[in-house]
Amino acid sequence: MKNIRKILLMVTLLFVFLVGTAFASEKNYILNKEYTYESLKSSGALTSGFVEILIGNVDFVQYQDDNEVMITPLPDEIREDDLGNIYAYFDLSGLRPNQNFKITVKRDSKVESYDELIPARTNSVINEENEIFTEPSEYIESDDPELISKAKQVTENATTDYKKAEAIFEYVNINMSYDESSAYANKGALSALKNMKGVCEEFTTLFVAMCRAVDIPSRAIEGYQIEDVVSGDAVSGDVVVGQKLLNHVWAEIYLDEFGWVPVEPTIIYKVNGERKAYLNSFCKMEDPTYIAVGIYNHEKPNRRMKSVKEKAFTEKVILKEDALPDRQNKFNDIETYGWAKDAIQSLYAKEIVNGYSDEKYGPENSITRIEFICMLSRLLRYYDTQAMEKGMVYYYQDYDESHYSKKDYDYLMRCYAVLEDSPDISSLGFNELVDVFGVGMLDMNKPITRAEVVALMDAFMDEDDDTECELTDINNSRFKSSIIKAYSNGLINGYPDGTFKPDNQITRAEMSVILNRYIAGNIYVL
Repeated sequence: MKNIRKILLMVTLLFVFLVGTAFASEKNYILNKEYTYESLKSSGALTSGFVEILIGNVDFVQYQDDNEVMITPLPDEIREDDLGNIYAYFDLSGLRPNQNFKITVKRDSKVESYDELIPARTNSVINEENEIFTEPSEYIESDDPELISKAKQVTENATTDYKKAEAIFEYVNINMSYDESSAYANKGALSALKNMKGVCEEFTTLFVAMCRAVDIPSRAIEGYQIEDVVSGDAVSGDVVVGQKLLNHVWAEIYLDEFGWVPVEPTIIYKVNGERKAYLNSFCKMEDPTYIAVGIYNHEKPNRRMKSVKEKAFTEKVILKEDALPDRQNKFNDIETYGWAKDAIQSLYAKEIVNGYSDEKYGPENSITRIEFICMLSRLLRYYDTQAMEKGMVYYYQDYDESHYSKKDYDYLMRCYAVLEDSPDISSLGFNELVDVFGVGMLDMNKPITRAEVVALMDAFMDEDDDTECELTDINNSRFKSSIIKAYSNGLINGYPDGTFKPDNQITRAEMSVILNRYIAGNIYVL
């Protein structure tokens, strides 16, 4: 990838290797990516056109946990390729000239250093799951005779897969030169073998292709390296003022007992001016500044667009602990609510709930129907999507369209509508509310019950997995199926006496725990 010079470590001092030492360091990042697309037609609406955006695959690497992946607006489809990458598919039919279509992807990731000491006596296991990562692909030409010959030559003295991969790493790491020119950049493994020049894509694809040539499962990972932006002066010294994203590709190899372990070939290491292999980036990830998004696929779907162009693309990353500083630790009445305190603070930081003007949250206060509609809408908008404009929204007779809740109400109705795929646009997305509250009057200021809360969330939960529900007082509730579904999804536990009390008014503290469990459980709307 271009503009990655900063990843090249020009080390001039002798390195002291730390064997078997756990760094135990981690960082939490919030990554925002915003795409804007525009029709290429000079007149009339598009009759065809699509975009697919890589949104990643949660927890597919050992050194990263993706707490949340959010995409706005709601995709028409979620697709998965043969490598396990997840893409959001958008049909842009109907987009008019000069009309923009914006897509935002937000990722909340925790990245840890990976300092596993791996014994030399270990081999790979080729099974059905990783067999695809032993086969050639475009830009990873592991079936090329010249490349196979070089891989066998480099590994001829190695007795284990670990040592073979290490020998290949040393060959690539020592002999490749970093060159961003168009003749060498983004050309793949064969170009790298021929020219010994390129960017991180060439360092990585050559390493991966040579590993595959000797039957070691290997793959290229695409994502970002995070670089601190430093500012300082003679008085204050250097100060980190932000983070910069660098598009990056690195590798992983599969070893029995250890799984997929990271390899970073794109590092130039010198001792007294002489190139040396930087073994601290082999089967290790010493610095938690890498965010993995997906498995490298040269034929990226978002490049395959018809009749539209990518007008703008912006990226930003911030340390999670620096995010939303004004939305932290606001309330002075939740200290005694240990079971709910973290949930309340988390939802407040995400702007899903608010407190009162006197810095109180009111954990024991009840919640009205319209208040919960707003909270659920904000949860869905934060966590997953923003519903597309699909048609009209039906209002209750007593609903005032000037009410503060109108935006949230409309949004929730459209979320329901997408899931219903209702052909009747005059009552779009209204069925779920009718099922819960009835027809005619919303009675928006009436306190909502515990059963009504889970009934409204029913459409956004996974199907019942036949978990045995032990709640003793739900048989006569008309929302019994929703309660069981919420129980099986881990959203509710009931009270210590085994009851749920479906007709009780829900408190703000109880509601916060349920909504936070929804997020923590990665229960997707899509």
